[in-house]
Amino acid sequence: MIENIQVTAKRNFVPKDNDLYVVIGKRVFSDFSEFSFQRDIEQIPSSFEMTIPIVASDFPKEIKDNQELMIYKNKKQVFHGYMEQFNVAVQGNQQHSLTIAGRSKVRDLCDPNPIIGGTSIENVQGLSDLVQIFSTMYNVPFINKSVVADKTAWGSVPFNLGDTAFDVISRYARYEGKLLYDDGYGSLIINDVVSSGNLTFNSESPLTSYMFESDLTNRFKEYRVYWQPFTTQSQTGLPPYKAAFDPEPQIWNATQRIKVMINSTSDENGSIAARLATYEANRQWGRSKSIRITLSNWKDADQQFYDVNQLVSVDLPLINVHQQQMVITNVNYQYSNDGSYCTLTLYPQKALGFEPVALYTSQPGLQALPEDRKSVV
Repeated sequence: MIENIQVTAKRNFVPKDNDLYVVIGKRVFSDFSEFSFQRDIEQIPSSFEMTIPIVASDFPKEIKDNQELMIYKNKKQVFHGYMEQFNVAVQGNQQHSLTIAGRSKVRDLCDPNPIIGGTSIENVQGLSDLVQIFSTMYNVPFINKSVVADKTAWGSVPFNLGDTAFDVISRYARYEGKLLYDDGYGSLIINDVVSSGNLTFNSESPLTSYMFESDLTNRFKEYRVYWQPFTTQSQTGLPPYKAAFDPEPQIWNATQRIKVMINSTSDENGSIAARLATYEANRQWGRSKSIRITLSNWKDADQQFYDVNQLVSVDLPLINVHQQQMVITNVNYQYSNDGSYCTLTLYPQKALGFEPVALYTSQPGLQALPEDRKSVV
C-alpha cells in the first residue's frame, strides 16, 4: 500500500503524534513491515534496518545510494544517518517490499583514512582536543560527558597513515579509561562507565520476556601475563609473570585451567602485566554473565528512551538473579504494525573495564600507564 508515504519538506517536518516516522529526502514513511534501530556501548556507529511495503507503480525516487535519513519517535528525532544498503523483493504481480539499512553519521569517523602530514598531531592537550580535530575535519559533533580529568597535557600524538580517525581516538580513550559510543543523532559520546542509577527491573516491570545466560567458555581459573623486563641482561628459563584469578575461582576446584598471555611492551617492574592480568580476569568473568530483557516500549517510567551506559538494579528471581547491578550495553529498538518493543542486553560492570595500554610519544609522561584507578567511576 502507498498510504504509508506522505510528501513533506524535510526541514519543516514535525511529527503529528508519537508514532515512528522515517524521512528520506522529501518523503515520510510511517508504515513498516519491520524496523530495528540498534546502539551498542562498544561498537559504533549505530545502525538501522527497515522493511517498507510498496507497490510496483510507486517506487520512491528518493531511494538513492548514500541518501541522508532522519528517524523520529515520540515527536523527537532519534537518528540521523545515511542509507547505505537497499533491496527490493517482489511477491506476486504488484505487492513488493523495500528493505533499507544504514548507519549514523558517526560512520565518517570510522571509515575514511584522514590524510595528515608527518607522523604526529601537534598541540593536543587532552582527549577533547584530539576528538575536536577529527570532529571539525568530518563535521561529526561530539559530546564529552566524562567527569574524570585526563591524566596530563599530551602535547604530541603519534599518527600512522592508514589509520581512521576512530583508530586514533579509541587508542587514547582506552588509555584514559573512557567509553566511546554513538548517540544515534550523529554525535560521538565520550563518557565514563556509569556508577550510579535509579532504574530497576523486577517482576512488576513491563517485561515481555527476559533471560539470564552464563557461558564460561572463555573463562580461566588463572590468567598469567609473561612480561619482558626493561633490561639488557640475558635470561634463562621462563620470563617473569604476573597473575590474576577468576573472581569465582572455587568453581574450578583443582582444575589447572591457566590462560597464558605475552606482553611484549617494555615493562620494568611488571605493572602493565599485573593490570593486564586483572583486566582479563574481570572482563572474561563479566562477559560470561548476561541478561537480555524485552520490554513493551522504548521508554522507561520517566519517559526517557532506554539507553546504553545506564546502571540497572535487576531483581528477577525466576531467572535466579537477585538485586544485581548491571549495565545496559546494547539497545535494540524495534517497531512494526503490532507495536513497538525494546530489547536490552546487560552485563556486570566488571565486563566494561579498559585494557591497559602504554603509549609511546614524545611526552615521557605518556609512556607509562595512568595511576591505577577504578575504571568504574
